[in-house]
Amino acid sequence: MREDAIKSRTGTALAFVLLLGGCSFGGERDASPAPYVTPSALLPEPPPSPPSPSPRPASLRAQGSPPAKGKGGSDPGDVNGDGFADLTFVMLHGPWSPDLVIVYGSKGGLDPRTRTVVPGTYLEFTGPTSTADLDGDGFADVLVHGHVVKRGLTTDSPHILWGGPKGVDPEAMPIAVPTSLPSPGFRHETVPGDFDGDGEADLALKTPMTKGADGLAVLYGPFTREGVPHRHTVQPAPVGVDIQGLTADRINGRRATDLLVRDLSDGEQTAPWLLRGGPGGLSLRSRRLNEGNTLALGDFDGDGRGDVVVADSGSRNNEPGYETEPPGVDGVMTVYFGKAGRAPQVFGNLRFARGATVGDVDGDGTDDLAIDRAPDGVELLHGGGNGLRRDGKVIHRAGPATEPEGRKLRASERMARSRAAVDYDGDGRDELLLAWSPLNHVPEWGSALSLWWMTDGDRDESAFGTSGW
Repeated sequence: MREDAIKSRTGTALAFVLLLGGCSFGGERDASPAPYVTPSALLPEPPPSPPSPSPRPASLRAQGSPPAKGKGGSDPGDVNGDGFADLTFVMLHGPWSPDLVIVYGSKGGLDPRTRTVVPGTYLEFTGPTSTADLDGDGFADVLVHGHVVKRGLTTDSPHILWGGPKGVDPEAMPIAVPTSLPSPGFRHETVPGDFDGDGEADLALKTPMTKGADGLAVLYGPFTREGVPHRHTVQPAPVGVDIQGLTADRINGRRATDLLVRDLSDGEQTAPWLLRGGPGGLSLRSRRLNEGNTLALGDFDGDGRGDVVVADSGSRNNEPGYETEPPGVDGVMTVYFGKAGRAPQVFGNLRFARGATVGDVDGDGTDDLAIDRAPDGVELLHGGGNGLRRDGKVIHRAGPATEPEGRKLRASERMARSRAAVDYDGDGRDELLLAWSPLNHVPEWGSALSLWWMTDGDRDESAFGTSGW
């Protein structure tokens, strides 16, 4: 039965890659009447022994030119501190362990010739990746998950690779974030933010609590070079929620970031809960929003307050009687504004948003939203004083038509998806980054292959592929 499947947590999730006050949808309740607690489960312990994956041969590791030596700054995405944001991702290599790749930004945008490839020698990278200045030295650090073998069990655990004037050292051993999470077999997604607004980057992650209930841990920065946070808190998840995903707002240094917590799904759309950040950290009170598995946070009306997007991702529970969603959820996207008393904006004919990316692509000071509508491309909605608006802007980029062995790819398999919206060239406006890679066919392609397009919404500012890296 559907309920049994949810309770047993056997459902799987595939997530693509993202503050609100005064919204009127749903109820508001206390996540717990108790204050924050700090159980021993999150106390530092020696890092576990690294696994022994099979790194690809050294002859196949294709390092690029070293990045420009930077002086540091405040950009949470600038790994080498030269004033330009950088791109990080995990690159598959068929039978070999995946690599972590950093492509560095420049005046001309992302420069694929200037890159660092960190082989999976010490850690079998599983992704996803994110960046934040976790030790407060002015250089963004890379946060990545990887397989760790401990007491004969394999778990996914967050690790840090430190940024610096020369970027990330390709020979550096990833530093495990010292948390003891006793739930082997489940990915513990970790997202960065500044949840208490003190200017130091923090990490939020799921952690088990007593009696099998999910808890939400926040590790507050700055972190030591051993990965130990300055302090940490643990609080129960919103009432009745088994955490499947976390989405945090981008760190911008102007206010505390908030967090969306998504409930466990067995294919159907579930309701996220919003926890607001503030001087004391994440609130114990949470707000339930409309059902939808695609989430994003930004400032879409330019008033300086955080807004939330909740959209139908298109996934469905395929068990008899549960294959559909109600009219208020099916194909619906809702924008909740941070301004108290402002009614949500509802798009009822958007169909499905397979993923969402937030950034100020047109440089007008308000965030825009890119939604993945594969196989129909990436639709760009522009923000403004009245919220998001649709103007028919759809971006199409696609991978090869056939696989090496001749099989034709379906349109949904070829379509590129939005990966990020970041100012990679320092011109004051974010570039929308689209990416394509073959799904489940890496060995057939013979080498790592992904295609990337950096666009302003109208034209490509740069494009590159990773074949041969």
